[in-house]
Amino acid sequence: MSNYHGLVAAGIRTVAFYDNHEKVRNVLEFEGWRGVRICKAEAELLAHPDVDVVVIATPDGEHLAPARRVLEAGKYVFIEKPLATSSMDIAAFRDLIRRYPKKMLFSEKYSFAYPVQAALGEWERERLGQFLTGSTSYMMTNCDRIMGDGKWRTESAYNPVAGGLSHNFMTALLFARARITRVWAVGQVLAYPELKKYGGYDTMHGVLEFDTGRQLMWSVCLAVTGQHGMYAHRTVAHALQFENGSLVYGPDSSGDRLVVSGLNLRFQREPDYGGDWSSYNAHLYKRMWLDILASLDNSQSLHTIEQGLNVAYACHAAYQSARRDGRWMMVNETELL
Repeated sequence: MSNYHGLVAAGIRTVAFYDNHEKVRNVLEFEGWRGVRICKAEAELLAHPDVDVVVIATPDGEHLAPARRVLEAGKYVFIEKPLATSSMDIAAFRDLIRRYPKKMLFSEKYSFAYPVQAALGEWERERLGQFLTGSTSYMMTNCDRIMGDGKWRTESAYNPVAGGLSHNFMTALLFARARITRVWAVGQVLAYPELKKYGGYDTMHGVLEFDTGRQLMWSVCLAVTGQHGMYAHRTVAHALQFENGSLVYGPDSSGDRLVVSGLNLRFQREPDYGGDWSSYNAHLYKRMWLDILASLDNSQSLHTIEQGLNVAYACHAAYQSARRDGRWMMVNETELL
């Protein structure tokens, strides 16, 4: 729903909606969902003459089939992160990207946070110099549960890097200005016995290596309960070091810092929304969608589908590395297929 509010705030007119669960469609139709046409079949949505862009918001491992049908219908398609979770689906997306150039849209909301945007500004980014090293993390609160009613773990081994930390990986690409080429990871089961039955991890940490040789430490944890963690509604944090400065983002806006050539630069402060996660999401989604809309005119956006593909490979490699007790895994097609 936060994504939907971000669309509205960005001036996008949502004209049609489809969900394969009849109960969901009935609820939205009953509520009179802001004049949106509630379609009873996917084909009805794809045939709608006013639909230009279709947003795929299916579970992580089910993006490929609907995305392919949208492209075949001649529409633009926006795909939520992660792009895909299996090596076969990632490879299939690679082929779709080649077949339908500039028709697949991909982005990441936390890259549009004010401190990150300030550091990415043309003047500041050049003065910061080359990325050297750093750390990034993703921590959820109130997450001691089997997410997706267990399907994420019963139907495929669960990789919290793909579901959560892909946010951080995509932001890291912007600063490293390089592809992820190797991943090292270890994983642990902390929260619930069901994980041992279903497979996967609820916490992982490791290292990314870019094709520049620079490295970034990362961690993700989905085993926190209650609302007592300091990450609250932000969920992500970065501490990045450059040749001539540094960027610190989160987990609380009071700790945001951008230092360039010894100067603490000022930038617009992030709204806290009283700690409300949904409102903060809509705030970020709005700016993300404005960037995507602009890309439809000039084919340039902050993130690209090729970055999404690289991150999907990296997330897959992270899970494979953890399964092999921390063996370095190459992020390339040959290793995964």
